Amino acid sequence: MLKNGSLILLFFLSCLITLGQPAAIDSLERILKSSKNNTGRINILNELANKYEAYQPHQSKKYAERALSLSKELGYKQGEIRALNYLGENEFRQSNYAQAVEYTTQSLKLAEQEHDSTGMALAYRVLGNIYTFGFKQYDAALQYQLSALKIYERKNDKRNMAAFCGNITWIYASTNQNLKEAHRLANLGVHLADSLGDKQLLSYNYNSKGLIYLQEEKFDSALFYLDESIRMAGKVNDHAVIAYDNSIKGNVYLRQGDTKKAIAMFEFALIESKKINQRETQKDSYAGLAKGYEKLGNYPLAYRNHLLYIQLKDSLVNWETTQKALITRMRFAEEKREAKITELELANQLAHKEKVFDFVLFGAIFLSMVVVLILVVKNNRHRTETNLLLQEKNTEIAEQNLKLKQANDTKDKFFSIIGHDMRSPLVSLKGLLGMVIRNEISESEFKTFASKLHHLVIGTNETLENLLQWAHSQIDGWHYAPADLALKPLVLKCASLFYETAMAKKIELIINVDEKEIVYVEANQIELIIRNLIHNAIKFTPNGGQVHVTSGESGESGEFVEVRVTDTGLGMLPEDALTIFQKHPTHTTRGTQGERGTGLGLLLCKEMTENNGGKIAVTSELGKGSTFHVFLKRSSAI
Repeated sequence: MLKNGSLILLFFLSCLITLGQPAAIDSLERILKSSKNNTGRINILNELANKYEAYQPHQSKKYAERALSLSKELGYKQGEIRALNYLGENEFRQSNYAQAVEYTTQSLKLAEQEHDSTGMALAYRVLGNIYTFGFKQYDAALQYQLSALKIYERKNDKRNMAAFCGNITWIYASTNQNLKEAHRLANLGVHLADSLGDKQLLSYNYNSKGLIYLQEEKFDSALFYLDESIRMAGKVNDHAVIAYDNSIKGNVYLRQGDTKKAIAMFEFALIESKKINQRETQKDSYAGLAKGYEKLGNYPLAYRNHLLYIQLKDSLVNWETTQKALITRMRFAEEKREAKITELELANQLAHKEKVFDFVLFGAIFLSMVVVLILVVKNNRHRTETNLLLQEKNTEIAEQNLKLKQANDTKDKFFSIIGHDMRSPLVSLKGLLGMVIRNEISESEFKTFASKLHHLVIGTNETLENLLQWAHSQIDGWHYAPADLALKPLVLKCASLFYETAMAKKIELIINVDEKEIVYVEANQIELIIRNLIHNAIKFTPNGGQVHVTSGESGESGEFVEVRVTDTGLGMLPEDALTIFQKHPTHTTRGTQGERGTGLGLLLCKEMTENNGGKIAVTSELGKGSTFHVFLKRSSAI
């Protein structure tokens, strides 16, 4: 039970919901500054996490993490349940489905232990959204949403009933099934949200009604409710709903033949979805823009948006596959842990039975001490032999597990390289060649793309050769056959691969390497290092910036040549600079135009630099750019 002060605070928090979003947040943050480390402070932190979720997800995550930490410290289970739910919701909105499932499942288990039906309903909602929008498994999603709705119907919680009416109606409308029931639930959701004066819930249910009318091809009604949804979402700054509604409106206008309006809707949806990293809506907007510009005969823009759609679609498919694999691995680990617990419990029961048996046996043969002593000696000898055998088997299993882990890590690393270095050029090649095959571009247009096609083929070929060399190194170790190498031609060769990319972003790529610099290195490995650093610099530099590649003498006696790759890009925090070469390969950082990467490139740069007897470092300032320093052995022949 909460103390009286906490109950009063919870009542006040519920009243704040009826205020405007900014006013409610300001009020909560003022209360937070004067609150103590108690359950009331946890409730405020959780409510702030909820308020910020729709339009400042990073701030929402910080509040939820603070609420979770303080809840564990104070043993406040209800606060822990809500904090885990908000963290799950946050990861879901970022498409990190595996992490979202982990947080939400923890919350659900804790809610079941505490008999907290509200916490269970919150977990059902997040899981339902993951299976709806993440994995497109609508049957499972519907079961989660209906389970949550039943809980809130029993509680007569009108606010949450309205929310789940919108969620369930969206599933019916998206699958074009049970539209009669979808209308009923949507109307109920609108009525409940309107009676509560909740504009966000109104925006959800108006969106659902718009989708239903779209499925019924009643386009004017669909546009009316989508506009109402946008109007309500605008009042609570819910950019996710605004972006999604405009994307749907674009499709309605395409079907009506109003191409220019459709393009305007898709462009606006794209801007809004980029603000909150809503990748599914971005993907749909690119697809809509490609269709719209194709209808207008603007084939270059149609092609450009089609490529962006294909790249994002492939990225999302790969990401969803990875997330499903992570969830499967998490479930396997959980099952393995539970099986281990069962095994230990059985072992304890068996040990207990053995002790009882020993006691009875000792009592039965107490009068014959000689026999007892013989049995004890034999028993001890048998146990010793058994323990030794178990130790040998455990050692053997541990060695096998280590080998399996090393082999699995090698496989994961190899496939991460493929995704990192080959996906983007192959997707571009596929899109361009597809248009050629379908005769969607003329011969003169093809000549315009010929240079880019040529560079893509060269870049992909070199990437493949490096990947094969790396794969071979995982078996026999890094190949190291150093030789004297002129640095400037190698740098120019690497830079030539990215001139087209730099020009596309209007980035000035400047090479200022001394022609006299000769290094003693393994050529292929150093080429991969320079190529990765130039590529990263362009990726994280905004349009109109500069990337410089320079060289100079380093070391007390000049035994090293320092190669510097400097950009005027995003830069990073000091703590990120300290750990950038240690991050796991699945760590993702986006470029200035949403370019994805696995983080593996920098790990390879570190390995290869050290394999060549050198070292790599970074200096950076957030918002001003970064400089990567590579120190290579100078040739002794100079």
